[in-house]
Amino acid sequence: MSSIVQPTESQLDTLVAPYLVRQQLGLGFSIGYASPEFTPPGNLYFAGNVQNQFGSRMRLDGDTLFELASISKTFTATLYALLVRSISPSKTVGDYIAPNGPLHISSTLADIPLDSLMNYTSGLPEDDENGSVDTPPYWPQPYSLRAMLSYLDGYPPVVANANIGSKYTYSNLGFALMAAILAGSPPTLAAFRNLVQSRIFAPLGMKSTFFSDVSLAQLPLGYEYDYQQSPVYEGIAPGFEFLPAYNGASGVVASANDMMQWLLFNMGIKLNSELTPLLPVLQQPSTRTMYDDYKLGLSWFIFEPPSGSDLPSSISKLGALDGFDSCIAFLPSSGTPGVVPSEAGVFVLVNADQITADQMNNGPFLPSSLANDILLIMQGAELPADKSNYPRLFRPHRRRTATR
Repeated sequence: MSSIVQPTESQLDTLVAPYLVRQQLGLGFSIGYASPEFTPPGNLYFAGNVQNQFGSRMRLDGDTLFELASISKTFTATLYALLVRSISPSKTVGDYIAPNGPLHISSTLADIPLDSLMNYTSGLPEDDENGSVDTPPYWPQPYSLRAMLSYLDGYPPVVANANIGSKYTYSNLGFALMAAILAGSPPTLAAFRNLVQSRIFAPLGMKSTFFSDVSLAQLPLGYEYDYQQSPVYEGIAPGFEFLPAYNGASGVVASANDMMQWLLFNMGIKLNSELTPLLPVLQQPSTRTMYDDYKLGLSWFIFEPPSGSDLPSSISKLGALDGFDSCIAFLPSSGTPGVVPSEAGVFVLVNADQITADQMNNGPFLPSSLANDILLIMQGAELPADKSNYPRLFRPHRRRTATR
């Protein structure tokens, strides 16, 4: 194992200082970094300050809650790997969803392999920031799982069968469908939440991780940045129009203390007899299809640097919701995941969305840029002045679209 160094507080202060100068009240960063070479293996860093929607100052520490947005997909994929794939790796949607089945959804979805739901090759329409989302004409709020399933029964999405397994299309709906499948019959959000809680959160000691029903007094006010407007940022309502139906795609809220447990688990440092054996299948490519320089695992994006690049390989997942952005990234294991731990990992949580590294509306996605910075620091590398060669950094969504 190569030597990994801990980032200093001064180095981390320097990374976040430009953003705290612009917004001195209400912006907070929660960062965790880990390595099996550290004692303890994981450490937390906080900068800035936060307040709730009522204007009351909140503590910014390991218990402060942040919306994880699409990092939620990594929990859904892990539960799928545990409860379905480990037993029957070749199941399709049609094994669970059919016109006369327990979910009563059109058979147009039947031929989609469950792996394809989890690795962004489902053939479902793209519904991230580059795509549109088909919704009921009189969209109920909140959008319940029952409402979603009944809408899909009458108005199923168009599935590009030729693209299944062969073309990348980012579908939040795929993960919402997986949550319904995992919930069983009849499918309820309570059943899905209870499964995630009992089979993932509790075994890993994640005591402050919930789904979207969190008290507003406990959740920091989030901000949306728009560098073409003045002022540049403003407070914005939390959540996502598709919750709670899309809890499997973007509904998890967690503290930094719990995110550290999730990072340590995925790095193979925090071991669990039931969950750790899943890491090899979760963190390896599950399709030959690629997206730019990314191979596609079950929910995870596996970065393979182009020839001649000084950047390391990495496994990552990003998240973006109104007012909250996030990133988790770690180096691939040099051997078998869960047996040989990842050498370095990081997560970045911030209560702002649309915030960019260059603060000019066209720079890289800030949490991912910071995560790459910290991984390079931990490997003793110099940070490049030009970060355009970093892995493609996804941008957050705009209002009334799905999340990345």
